[in-house]
Amino acid sequence: HQCPVCDKWFPRPSGLATHMNVHSGAKPFHCPLPSCPKAFAVRSNAKRHLRTHGIVPPPDFAFALP
Repeated sequence: HQCPVCDKWFPRPSGLATHMNVHSGAKPFHCPLPSCPKAFAVRSNAKRHLRTHGIVPPPDFAFALP
């Protein structure tokens, strides 16, 4: 699956879909704390961010859509 913008290849369609956030500027993964304005293009980066608040998210943690 090849990115139509930068020609980078991905083994799965989901990897390409996540990558497209880089080109569109979309950041669909928002920190769930009302006092934190951070948002991320990649789910794993958002989960890592939660640790800065002392939250260790479980593997199946789902981010609410804005």
